[in-house]
Amino acid sequence: MATNNDKGTAVVVTSKFVMPNNQEFTNYINYLDRDEAKNKNDFSLYNNYMADKEKATSLFSEHDDQLDDGKKDRMKEAFKLAQERGSILYQDVVSFDNKWLEDNGIYDRKTKTVDEKRLKDITRLAMKDMTEKSKLDHNTIWSGAIHHNTDHIHIHIATVDLSPTKDQRGKRKLKTLEGMRSIYVNKINDRSKEHQEINNMIRKQIVNNKKENKTFSTFNRTFKKDFMNIYKALPENRRYWNYGYQNINHVKPALNKLTKKYIDTYYRKEFNQLEEKLDKEVEILKKTYGEGSSQKYKDYKTNKLDDLYKRMGNAFLSEMREYDKKVNKIDKKFYSSASGNDNNKVQTMKKNVAFNQLKYGFDRIVYSQLNQNKNQSAYDRFQRDIERGHSM
Repeated sequence: MATNNDKGTAVVVTSKFVMPNNQEFTNYINYLDRDEAKNKNDFSLYNNYMADKEKATSLFSEHDDQLDDGKKDRMKEAFKLAQERGSILYQDVVSFDNKWLEDNGIYDRKTKTVDEKRLKDITRLAMKDMTEKSKLDHNTIWSGAIHHNTDHIHIHIATVDLSPTKDQRGKRKLKTLEGMRSIYVNKINDRSKEHQEINNMIRKQIVNNKKENKTFSTFNRTFKKDFMNIYKALPENRRYWNYGYQNINHVKPALNKLTKKYIDTYYRKEFNQLEEKLDKEVEILKKTYGEGSSQKYKDYKTNKLDDLYKRMGNAFLSEMREYDKKVNKIDKKFYSSASGNDNNKVQTMKKNVAFNQLKYGFDRIVYSQLNQNKNQSAYDRFQRDIERGHSM
């Protein structure tokens, strides 16, 4: 028997299979729990068990929400034919935490009613995914029934292959069952709207606003110092100035620190709201997936915050690329006309000009000034103008 159960999990999928020529059918007979089935090796009887009126409402299938007597008979005949052809009988049980179903509007504890239509539609999606991934989708047939006779609402699903192959056994893996469970979880507990809100907070409210409001438009000495320290430590090739490249791993701690300072200064309110939403999603995921070894609830918040820092880091690196391009352009304008003793002044000036271009965006004015000032006195006068600009 295969299972994917974790402590406190909202959805559990278990699976058994019965070989067509197994004379003992030990697991199968114990599972059926019906007098008429205990001495018969007949796959078709499993549908009788699933459709027991004391346990379930009715059988449903890939195409029908409720099988009438005629369709039930045809279903049983199909199962019997599949057995004669050598098919395996797959028996899956999808069990739910009733409180979780109630929280998500599937179950009403007071009236003891279940939204069976919704569960049946989700089962069809899960079975389609399972048969495709297991390569059983060419000629399979399945039936299902929703049971209410235990403390946990559950769905029994029986599947056979009308055109079985010799390598049936082992086709379905635990990963496939996990995929089935994920479909139930995601469709019942649809948090896509809330997840989109979280993504918008990261990408639009924080990162995009950062891109539109350049660092230099709200500059102070702390940010300027951090910015320049990171810039100087970057590799010469701007191709690697991307947060995802290992070539800049040595500057990522400083880049993350700059991001944190920036968020603390300008986006503290938005970040607090983001953390509240993330914590809420963590609690929901914890209830949904349980506290097993996977601990998906922990990864969610970590991954989202990592995404924020990556995007903010790339926003800063984009500014540094822009800054570097302007420095190089200015270098070409000035370096050839300056004497050897003036090189230090030129280096200082070209950085100042680059900062001002980023801050004020007056490229044409600066380059016009550069072309007109060829001699030393004009150069000094222009530098003083820049100094005044910084003071302003």
